[in-house]
Amino acid sequence: TWEACPYHDAEKAKATFGATLAGMAETGATLVGAWVDAPAHKFFLVIEAESVEQLETAMSPIIDIGCAETRPVSDAAELLRRRTDDA
Repeated sequence: TWEACPYHDAEKAKATFGATLAGMAETGATLVGAWVDAPAHKFFLVIEAESVEQLETAMSPIIDIGCAETRPVSDAAELLRRRTDDA
């Protein structure tokens, strides 16, 4: 939200999104990519994780400053391969 946005506060930005992005590997998760729509106060992260717990740990520096929508996804080519190999 605009109330929690660290855009105009360099220290808050380092402590939240900076810490999240920099510390991702320490959690065992892999940051595939990160994008931001700053005017809308939306961050889009693609993270590879083995468990929900690993994802929660990776996101802990920003968990308190807003809400998140998490969508587990699968590799489309792998899914297609599994589905067509079974036929």
